[in-house]
Amino acid sequence: MSPHILGFGCAHPPLRMDTTRWLALATAIAPPRVDRALLQRLADRSGIAQRWCAAATDNHPAGFYATDGLSSHTGPSVGTAARMHLWAEAVRPMALAACRDAISSSEVDAQSVTHLVTASCTGFCAPGMDQWLIRDLGLSPSVRRTNIGFMGCHAAINAVATARDIARADSSARVLVCCGEVCSAHLHYGERVDQWIANTLFGDGAAAVVIAASAGHARSSTHAPATIIDTHSLIIEGSEDAMTWEIGDCGFAMGLSAEVPALIERALPSWVDAQLAAHGLARTSVAGWAIHPGGPRVIDSVVHALGLSAAAGDASRSVLRDFGNMSSATLLFILERLSRVGTTGPVVALAFGPGLSAEMLVISVSSQSQTG
Repeated sequence: MSPHILGFGCAHPPLRMDTTRWLALATAIAPPRVDRALLQRLADRSGIAQRWCAAATDNHPAGFYATDGLSSHTGPSVGTAARMHLWAEAVRPMALAACRDAISSSEVDAQSVTHLVTASCTGFCAPGMDQWLIRDLGLSPSVRRTNIGFMGCHAAINAVATARDIARADSSARVLVCCGEVCSAHLHYGERVDQWIANTLFGDGAAAVVIAASAGHARSSTHAPATIIDTHSLIIEGSEDAMTWEIGDCGFAMGLSAEVPALIERALPSWVDAQLAAHGLARTSVAGWAIHPGGPRVIDSVVHALGLSAAAGDASRSVLRDFGNMSSATLLFILERLSRVGTTGPVVALAFGPGLSAEMLVISVSSQSQTG
């Protein structure tokens, strides 16, 4: 039995941030010794035209980070507790909107949801996103809950894999998956270039899917149902320090090596080929690629390593351009975009996270004419 993704939902905070506004925020929070020309170069190379940002406000360039300690550059003054409060305030309405859209596009009854899988690597509290969604969506209080925390940008695949296993074990299960990330709660204002690269790349968003054992659970769909073929995992040898994500006193801190694209490029081809071959597939038989946009170089490295056409990265580049890197939510945004434009056949999603680890999701998207 191969479970199906029945529908998608995507959401973001209300405040849009274009490049000019991002540079104003970055300039306001960067210490004096950070070269402002560097901030401009990073923005120019990011591939991002806009993002939605919960930390931005209309009344100060630094937004959430406008504190006396920052304006005088005497040192970090926005602690982790305040950042977690921002996460909680921003993620709840985003997650609710994404889940409502996923349930609507799947055309299942919210009361029929039996399991809820949530994922976030940018915030924690209890009661948290799982219990908020049960209350706000009017789900049954007996819904089974699983939270996937702190796994990083590939957590959507881990969440989908968990939902798939639930649907395989229980043919009556309807699983709601939601990834909610407030990356702007963790902007850093030190001098490390890798942290300014991370600051430049990330945005905020939430995405959700409904997964069930059979596409027959959906009466109809604005998105063609997708069969989940399999998921695969890889920890790349010798890469433990290439990407890190740690909880500090002033937010969560990312460590990012310039070697990440090269490590991905070396590890990917043989691994991808072996997993595809296990399902009777090859790179040439894949109709669509959802490559997590850790940055433009990551997309380019994957496309180059797998010998794909430049167009294979278009969906990923367009989501990066329009939303930035929203950590775990991003991959579902890309899959939603591929589904919405009518991609049919095998689709491969690839994402990378701390470790350095890689996750792969293989689905097969039906044509709308085959559903109903």
